[in-house]
Amino acid sequence: MAEKTSICVIGAGLSGLVCAYKLAQAGFRVQVVEQQSTPGGMLACSRLGSDYIELLPHHIRKSDRALIALLKDLGLSDELQWYDSLWYGRASKKKLGYLNNGFHSLLSALVQEITDNEGIIQYGYTVTEIAESEDPTRPKYRVRCILADTTSIILECDTILYTGSCRNLVHITHPLNMPTDFRDSLMDVTYQANMCLLMLMKYPFTECYSRMIDDDEPFQRIIQHTSMVGERRYGGHVLYLSGSFQTSAPLWTASDADVFKSFFKRLQYMNPSVSRSAVRTWRLTRTRYAKPLNRPSDELLEPVPRLFVCSLAMSEIAQQDDSKYRMDTCVAQANLTVNKIKEVFSHEKELKNFEEQ
Repeated sequence: MAEKTSICVIGAGLSGLVCAYKLAQAGFRVQVVEQQSTPGGMLACSRLGSDYIELLPHHIRKSDRALIALLKDLGLSDELQWYDSLWYGRASKKKLGYLNNGFHSLLSALVQEITDNEGIIQYGYTVTEIAESEDPTRPKYRVRCILADTTSIILECDTILYTGSCRNLVHITHPLNMPTDFRDSLMDVTYQANMCLLMLMKYPFTECYSRMIDDDEPFQRIIQHTSMVGERRYGGHVLYLSGSFQTSAPLWTASDADVFKSFFKRLQYMNPSVSRSAVRTWRLTRTRYAKPLNRPSDELLEPVPRLFVCSLAMSEIAQQDDSKYRMDTCVAQANLTVNKIKEVFSHEKELKNFEEQ
């Protein structure tokens, strides 16, 4: 029996987990490395009361075909419930979907499927360099990682799938003979950062699920999650305040406590009756590379042999409609990337068989 092709998936966000799940199913020997201590990336979840909640607001739309198909594949269709949601300033309601146990169920199912197919997920692994092996008898790539305890480790693999930010890809691939024009176009991609304040309130702030406010405020969107799904077992009403920033903005480098004060002050300006005692608990999440604002001029899914890239900044899917940077877009781009990898290896196998005849 032929040995499985090893692939190192860099990043355990939704894109990375979906790719790892489908590649493990396809017979690859998968190892996922993730800098954080938990999976999910921008879909990361945490306990709140007796339930799980996403640190950033998420929902499903009826048009999210790739995401809904993934839930079906994972046996989670029965968990998907549809709700009427009120949007500020709009007369009609929107049907939005959410899982009975939150999107923690989706992450758990993906992790379980990966490990059931003999895949490995390593947390606290920060990739600092990707280089080619100098020994032709060894796997093609060497991936250097710094662990949470600051020690260094080198992983060997036949193939790499990178799912992080474009600029970081440039930094960690200096030893590789990557096209200069492609490197330059990756460095030209700019990102918008995000800070999202999750608050558990004693009483609801609004009946609306979503409300946009002026761009010059510290946050630009209010999402009251429990206006759609109810209080559940959170222990109160879940309110998100989401703000987009340039990293040069003073508030981006402020302490969590100062950001909370700034956000809450604006909330009290909108409704002076809201008191600090109404907040049971809160948590601030900062995302440095939250949203790519442009695309690289060269869109290479495989910039060097056997190194593949799955990035929304390079996604034609993300540019086709208003579905940019949603979960469905991540899943669709992951499907596209996996199909590309399988196509490349299928062609290599056919070529090898032809040469051996």
